[in-house]
Amino acid sequence: MILDSITTQSTILESALQAAEYKNQVILNNLANADTPGFKGKHVEFESVLNDALETSRRTGKLDMSGVMPKLMSKHSGYSVRIDENNIDAETELTEFYKNSAKYDVITNSILNNTSRINFVIANAK
Repeated sequence: MILDSITTQSTILESALQAAEYKNQVILNNLANADTPGFKGKHVEFESVLNDALETSRRTGKLDMSGVMPKLMSKHSGYSVRIDENNIDAETELTEFYKNSAKYDVITNSILNNTSRINFVIANAK
């Protein structure tokens, strides 16, 4: 029972880690194209997809992570388009990169803590 809870947490954290890595790749691609005329930035939506899956699991009692995938979305609202029709603001992208990198670090530490808990449960299950 405890091990099931820990493995469920690990599954969620691994998905979140993959999404954070993907988000950093998308942000870096946006930054690389900040001076490309006509380039339209993208962003990754994951938190709302994960929250929906967690809410469904609360109602059903079963967590299904099969459909929990990051969504690549176009950036358009809230961003002004420059004269060259590029909508990337390097400062905003860098801020998002640093915030997401911090989130990545927190998730990584959580995975390491879960691994320690799993090892503790296994070692003391005798």
